[in-house]
Amino acid sequence: MFKKYFLSLLIFVVIFLSSCQNNTTLNEINVPTNIIPVNTESIELTDDFKSIVGQTIYLPIYSYIYHSNQKRIHNLGITVTFHNTDLDNSIIIKSIKYYDTQGNLIDDYLSNPVSLKPLASTNFYIEDNDTRGGIGANFLIEWVADKKVSKPIAESVMISTASTQGISFTSQGR
Repeated sequence: MFKKYFLSLLIFVVIFLSSCQNNTTLNEINVPTNIIPVNTESIELTDDFKSIVGQTIYLPIYSYIYHSNQKRIHNLGITVTFHNTDLDNSIIIKSIKYYDTQGNLIDDYLSNPVSLKPLASTNFYIEDNDTRGGIGANFLIEWVADKKVSKPIAESVMISTASTQGISFTSQGR
């Protein structure tokens, strides 16, 4: 009797988990994969543009983390989000660059500066099977504005789920 009950329960769990799988692809949920980040507008900075404020933000990210006494790695999917926190003014993102653990440039996400409207955000996603960055990867995000603005926020969320285990954590830019 116990074997029959256990087998029925196992079949139910397998069917339930199969129905819960999400087969949505990145393109179906509009994760940006083009050179112009979502919610931005490509612009050209003219010679008369005078930067009043700006900075380069260093944002640590992790393509994977070690576990089991550093004998195994756990790959992580990474979402990088950049928020314009100013209520009234746009900011200009001059560059968004992705570097690996050794400081080598992996990707340069912008070919031209882009404008990010007040309270808007833009984001980038790095798949969990893309481990080029390593355990000490980072983004450098350079922004400017032609008037005094609230400082933007750069954050990353690293996440992984496998079987019944999951891990997630965040990192903030400085």
